[in-house]
Formats: sequence, structure tokens, C-alpha cells
Amino acid sequence: MNLPFNGNSAPATFLIGGAGAGKTELALNLSVYNAGRYGSSTLVDLDIVNPFFRVRRLRDEVEARGVAVVCPEKRVVAGDIPALPAAAWGALEQTEHPVVCDIGGGEPGLRPLGRLKDLADKRGASVYFVVNPFRPGFSDPAELAANFAHMCALSAMNVTHIIANPNISNETSVELFIEGLNRVRDFAEKTGRKTGFAVADSKLAVQLGATLPSLPGFFEYDGLPVFVLERYWSVPWHFGTVPS
Repeated sequence: MNLPFNGNSAPATFLIGGAGAGKTELALNLSVYNAGRYGSSTLVDLDIVNPFFRVRRLRDEVEARGVAVVCPEKRVVAGDIPALPAAAWGALEQTEHPVVCDIGGGEPGLRPLGRLKDLADKRGASVYFVVNPFRPGFSDPAELAANFAHMCALSAMNVTHIIANPNISNETSVELFIEGLNRVRDFAEKTGRKTGFAVADSKLAVQLGATLPSLPGFFEYDGLPVFVLERYWSVPWHFGTVPS
């Protein structure tokens, strides 16, 4: 299967996109997938915007599956200031283990990425722009194009692949997935980027005809890899405290 990171023994990946695109759920799953494939992996939590959907709230669970989590230090762990963890530099400088960086949406989350651009370029990182074409600001083609250009400029990163995550949570039907996937593929073609893969949960994957891989994992649909997620949460208030 032609995956964006095939042939790379320790891929580095940045996930950017609009709020609600599904970046953090994808980051968690890609990190677990990398740990299973490469023996270990690192997940860098750079989401400094959203106080509910943050990787650090699930740290113990993913670390038990071979993922080392890097997040802001304790004194800013519950804050929303643009404080990048110092260990993020070390995670990108090393080349022995794959690393996934989860980036918060919006200007506060994207601007600090300019500090990591040189390291990302040196590491040959993939930069995935995650699109849910059913989210506000991304459902209209003109708005999607404008937001994409704006976010790319803010981050200073060179987007390498568009990732299709067409969903309306548990209400996603096969028809809606296909409609959204086609929208994202059209958009990717207009930007001159490849659609790296699509994203689906296990229930939808079965409806699409998949023989489920071990989760998380990939199958192929309509000539495109589809990454099947495990769900780590359903509502943000499921987690009442921020772990120390």
C-alpha cells in the first residue's frame, strides 16, 4: 500500500488543520500505529489552543502502548499560552524513532511552528493538512481554499499531503463519507498536493467493505489508503482533571 511514510525508518509528521478537523484523534492513533510498526514512537503535544482535546489528558493510556509523550511542563500544562515544550526540539533532532506532532488550530497554535521549521525541514518531515469538509469554514470550496492558504502562511510549514477526515461523528454514513472524500480529493488536486489517506472509524470501515486490520491500521478503498481509528473519547467532558 502506498503510504506517505513508506520507506522511512523513522518518519516525522506534523498535523495541522482547522479546529474540529480530528487532528488530535489522528495524532494519537498514528503514534500508536508507529509504535507497533517501528517498536516505539514519540507524540509531541503542541496543541496550545484547545483545553478539552489535548493529548496530555490520555498520556498514561498511550504510553502503555509504547508511545513517549512530550507536552508542556506542569506549570503551563493547563494554560493556553504559546509555550512549546523544550523537549520538542530533541524529539525532532533524533532520527531513531518516529515522531508525530499534534498542532492546535487557529493563529495562536500555528504561529509558534515557525521556530520548528528548520528542524522539520532537516528531518524531512511530512506535514499533513487534515480536512473535515463538514466543519464550518471548510465545507465551502472557497472558504476551504482561503483557510488553507491562511493557515499555511501562519505555520510557515510546507504542506506535503492532504488528509481526508470526512465525518459527522457517529452519524457518518457511507454516502456522506464518499461525498466528503470526493470533495477533499478535488481540493487536494487543486492545491497540487496528494491525498495521503482518508480516515474512518471501525464501524464505517466495515460498511466500506474492509476486513478490519489490527487497530489502528490501514486498508484500501477506491485506490486510496484509509486509516482506521480507535476512538479515545466521545465527549470532551469525559475527562475531569488534567494529569500531573
